[in-house]
Amino acid sequence: MIASTDYDVQLLNLPQPDFAIAKTDIHYLVNCAYQMSAFAGLHPVEAELTVGEELSRLARLSRHRQPSIEVLSYEDMILANPVQSDPRVYCLGAAGVEERDFCLGHQLIESELQLAIDALLELRDGAGADARQCLAVCLERLESANCVLTRFYEHMSPDLFGQFRVFYGKNPYKNRLGPSGRFSARIVAVSVLLAGEELFQQKPQFYRDVYRLSEYYPQVCIHEVFRWLSPGKSAELTPTWLEGRADFPRSATISPVMERHGPEIGKLRASCVYALDQFTRMHRITALKYTIEPGRPIVGVEASESVEAVLSQRLLTAARP
Repeated sequence: MIASTDYDVQLLNLPQPDFAIAKTDIHYLVNCAYQMSAFAGLHPVEAELTVGEELSRLARLSRHRQPSIEVLSYEDMILANPVQSDPRVYCLGAAGVEERDFCLGHQLIESELQLAIDALLELRDGAGADARQCLAVCLERLESANCVLTRFYEHMSPDLFGQFRVFYGKNPYKNRLGPSGRFSARIVAVSVLLAGEELFQQKPQFYRDVYRLSEYYPQVCIHEVFRWLSPGKSAELTPTWLEGRADFPRSATISPVMERHGPEIGKLRASCVYALDQFTRMHRITALKYTIEPGRPIVGVEASESVEAVLSQRLLTAARP
């Protein structure tokens, strides 16, 4: 069907909103072809033939116009997926409904995180910003995001989740990680703004992980974070402060602003940090409940890095079982 029409020109001439959806469709199709090839036990050459040159070419063209990894990403699945109007899902029936709600819930979380980021940026960069109001908004949004995540933990069906999650796993023919909430650039942004220096002092592996796997994050947002973390220069692959050859850039955080305020505002900021920690903790225990067994290594990272370590490295307080 794809070979019968010249979709190349159509794809490249689409306006950006339509292109983003088309790119998502293409990567869903490619991922489906690879996953079904794996189910059928096909060898890599046979899997490539199943995907087909025409679809592979469209995927390459889409990545040329909008650079991204060569497999379905978290950005494709959540941020570009028009879930509310016309969701891209793999399953039909009850599993499809659960999958749609899974994506929609993550979209809601991302929108709440963006509101928290906006409030923190206003506090960090806005002259005369109302610190109490900014932090109150941040706290409210983080607590709301945590409520959505808690609903996943309490109500998601393990059986239905298992039916669609297999499509979001690591591509069986590519040495690439699958889409995961781990790659939310907005949670990285909130973490940097709220507690960037403390996180570096306590869990430097958090930053090493983000830089090492930066291509898996939504690119616009993660490069904006890198710009904060490398002020006055283009974002470095490995900034000097991460190697201990410079001080952590506190200007990326709200810490300098907080020093001008009293203990009451400090307590409000601490409440925000606590809410962030609760969110990352809930993500960890939800992933452990539905997805993985504790201690199982994650494919695509160092062998010594267990899943629990990966999911715990963003916590400011010790992880509990």
